Amino acid sequence: MSIVKKGHRITVSLTDSDHAALSALAERHDVSLSWLARKAITDLLELHENEELQLPLNLKSTGRRFHG
Repeated sequence: MSIVKKGHRITVSLTDSDHAALSALAERHDVSLSWLARKAITDLLELHENEELQLPLNLKSTGRRFHG
């Protein structure tokens, strides 16, 4: 993944439990929450770059469902 020097900013709201889990993951791997967010976005875009997404995504493996 390339390092973003300047770019666009977004804001997301997280549940307390998601924030705690992400914070623990970031600390365990010595990366920032922003780095984890960029990694997740990049991975999602790469995974679905050649297909049409149907939103909202149903994440069956985690039991979570994203709502916009």
